[in-house]
Amino acid sequence: MDTKQKIRLLLFAMVGLFLMVATGGAATFQLVCGQKRTITEALRRLPPGDTLSVSGACSENVQIPEQVLNITLDGQGTATINGPNPSDATILVRGNGITIRNFASITGGETGITVTRGAAAIIDNNVIQSTGGNGISVVQSSSARIINNTIQGNPGTGIVVSESSSARIGFNMLDDTEASPNLIQNNKEDGIVVTRSSSARIVGNTISGNTENGVLITRVSHGDVSSNTINSNGGDGIFVSRNSGVNLGEDTGSGIFDSPNSTNSNNVGVGIRCVINSYGDGRIGTLNGASGPFSFVANCVNATSP
Repeated sequence: MDTKQKIRLLLFAMVGLFLMVATGGAATFQLVCGQKRTITEALRRLPPGDTLSVSGACSENVQIPEQVLNITLDGQGTATINGPNPSDATILVRGNGITIRNFASITGGETGITVTRGAAAIIDNNVIQSTGGNGISVVQSSSARIINNTIQGNPGTGIVVSESSSARIGFNMLDDTEASPNLIQNNKEDGIVVTRSSSARIVGNTISGNTENGVLITRVSHGDVSSNTINSNGGDGIFVSRNSGVNLGEDTGSGIFDSPNSTNSNNVGVGIRCVINSYGDGRIGTLNGASGPFSFVANCVNATSP
């Protein structure tokens, strides 16, 4: 083989290697709302690992079906989505490995974001407000990590975890040393509800000014609730009922998973209320209400301490 042929083969090999690197990595695609393609259409064509960066004001009920996996929907800090159909969620997630982040406003729809039918999502750094009902719903054996969001002014509950689902609310990984807190405020029902055989770890958030309870854990559910500021809610700071349980951090320690919760402005009821075969365990800290720090009745187990 002469020298020219060797050079040609080397160049072809280098070009082939470049193409493999360029096409093998994650890519970012841009979508401007109001143009031809919708977010839903673009996401269905997005390969796993890629990001759809959205700009503009979007009027759409976004559907992310089961076949969409490991993608990121990024509002870049300025994009907004308003769901015009009040019967559907503004963003409905049925895929796995879905990240929704950096939207300046998610409004309208039946719910702001619904994660359902075994889906899994990360919901990060969005403002979710003025929806038709709840801010975020995680239902039907689904899971979510909910971090760095503002969830406010919804006519329902800020966050609902239901039907054998689970959520991390306020942190991402178990080795985190600092919270990634949500602000959950001024919703017309509860701040957070965990119900119907579900569980949540609720860490480092501010849960304030909601019309009913700050946190409600009920119907055979469990919550680990630590390092939150729970203020000025119209019911109790934490209400646990119907064969459910709550751990208020740990008996010792000062990390985000260990520390008790705090109240700076009293909740209308008590700090923590327990009824109907449930329990509360851990340090109450300064968690408080106008009627005192706690009320345990109807076969509840009180294992709390100051």
